[in-house]
Amino acid sequence: MEFPRRQIPVNALLDSGCTGSCIDEDFVQQNSICTRKTALPIPVYNADGSANANGSITEFVDIAMTIGDHREQIALAVAKLGSSPLFIGHEWLHFHNPSTDWETSTVLFDRCPELCAKLQDHMHQEEEAEDEEAKLKKEQTFQERVPSLYHDFCNLFDKEDFDKLPPQTKWSHVIELIQGARPVDCKVYPLTLAEQDELRKFIEENLKSGPIRPSKSPMASPFFFIEKKDGSLRPVQDYRKLNEMTVKNRYPLPLIQELLDKLKGTRYFTKLDVHWGYNNVRIKEGDEWKAAFPTNMGTLRANRYVLWPH
Repeated sequence: MEFPRRQIPVNALLDSGCTGSCIDEDFVQQNSICTRKTALPIPVYNADGSANANGSITEFVDIAMTIGDHREQIALAVAKLGSSPLFIGHEWLHFHNPSTDWETSTVLFDRCPELCAKLQDHMHQEEEAEDEEAKLKKEQTFQERVPSLYHDFCNLFDKEDFDKLPPQTKWSHVIELIQGARPVDCKVYPLTLAEQDELRKFIEENLKSGPIRPSKSPMASPFFFIEKKDGSLRPVQDYRKLNEMTVKNRYPLPLIQELLDKLKGTRYFTKLDVHWGYNNVRIKEGDEWKAAFPTNMGTLRANRYVLWPH
């Protein structure tokens, strides 16, 4: 099975008695595989027609699957399988109609429909285009990749400047605890091997540039990773417990309708997404210990928002 930036080898069970193809729920969670919700729950029935005790299908996984030289995109229902991480069902067998040699226990894709070949060609073309684009970007300098119109603003996108700890300002984030609040601690979350590697990189990079520092804080909020749509890992800190014991900032939010009214008569609009926007917010000096988080490599405190809040 292929995902952006990684591949997962897996043994699959060919099951002609299974209507569709499924992936094990525990396997999905262990490998932090992204899922999508179904519009409606899909009921699951056993071979005798009775309703399956594990309930309905509510999630799917979209992956690229490789079997030998055969590659394809496939949607897998997430279910509790137990015996095997992947079931390839009747629907898939009917579509590909492969030849099976029972003496050698081999399956040949010699009767695939024409559409199957077209899909494989399309996937191959997409991969070649992505490789070519990545190669071109690698060969170009930062100045060459940025349109000349924006060269005066190149410093705003400079990684070295971004990695520097921003100065304390009147906008630094204050973490004011309510009267009588007592520090809360939390457990260290278990990580997969991929997450452990990502944690090591995260700590090394941020210790070097200053956003985090080792800490012995009595306050700690949970730290873990979630998988983004592109397959990369996003560090997350769960501040909900901390939020429950902070004085709420009642600063009024802008009225959406008022903002929309100001756009009346305009023809051109600009939408900006501030990349890693939280990282530009410095935590007020003296409040850093309240934003600490535990890892299996030690407890760390945040000098600015270095994580994606949960």
